[in-house]
Amino acid sequence: MVSIVEELKGKLAELDARLEEIKAEALALESQKAAFVTVIKVFDPSAASAAPQQPKRKDRSTPGRRVTDLLRGRDVRRGVLEILRDAEEPILAGDLSKQFAEREGFGSEIGGLSPNLAGRFSGLLERMEQTGLVRSSGASDGRRRLWEIAR
Repeated sequence: MVSIVEELKGKLAELDARLEEIKAEALALESQKAAFVTVIKVFDPSAASAAPQQPKRKDRSTPGRRVTDLLRGRDVRRGVLEILRDAEEPILAGDLSKQFAEREGFGSEIGGLSPNLAGRFSGLLERMEQTGLVRSSGASDGRRRLWEIAR
């Protein structure tokens, strides 16, 4: 009986993982669709009114969940270290997250998520500082921190 329950739990976990993948893919497709509509409007403004409009579903995902979906499957730690290594001077977490997004080709997918993405990178940088990979210093405004590779 216990093995059946364990198998069912395993199957449930697989289904949850698959649903998350589908949600992430749906978000990416919605972003691509929006980009196509924007380009079409630029070249043919009359086509926008002729294009069939589907009712928009209310996006129930949180910004934090969307950031998680965007970063899933990416080697964020390595990307952060590469950006810091290439930077000529210490960099803010927000600027680092923007460079990472550009490097990964997020494009319109990060619209409205920049603060959440920067927050995620701040947390990662703090954990990396604890392990000695990076170090921080205070920015000129006294509220934020500048990050660099610990040499």
